[in-house]
Amino acid sequence: MKKIIILSLISAMAGFSCVYASEYTKFSRGFIKHIKDCDAYEETVTSRFEDNDFTTKRKIHGWKNGFCQYSEVITSKDGSYRLNCMFGDVQVDDLYEAMKSRSNKAEKYNLEIFEPQVNPKTGETTYKSAGSTLIKGNKAYIVWAKYQNNPYFCRAEKIK
Repeated sequence: MKKIIILSLISAMAGFSCVYASEYTKFSRGFIKHIKDCDAYEETVTSRFEDNDFTTKRKIHGWKNGFCQYSEVITSKDGSYRLNCMFGDVQVDDLYEAMKSRSNKAEKYNLEIFEPQVNPKTGETTYKSAGSTLIKGNKAYIVWAKYQNNPYFCRAEKIK
């Protein structure tokens, strides 16, 4: 099994951004089938990367308020993180198309990194681009990284 889970979790001021490891991200046929229509589904994936064991529990919660609710909990000896995501129709279609191709052809992509900005008057948090980092992986890896690292779609939090 190719490496899949966390390369690093980057803390940027008050927020977290997840950058997933592996050049090739694989998903089960069941997961791909269920993400297509955002039907409820759960799976657990284990992997080993750089002498560390990781367990990822992926959960598609279904549609709520017009968004596909998705979460995953990533656990290693260094701690646990939860990633909560809300995808619109466009993102669900994009993720599904990327996963169903099952391509292992490596691509390069400049992944945008975001930094939180808190409005001192309202307390509202917005995000601005803080540059980018070059990632390399199969199409599924690139598309998932693009959304999971964008705080307008996904938010990460340390839970242990």
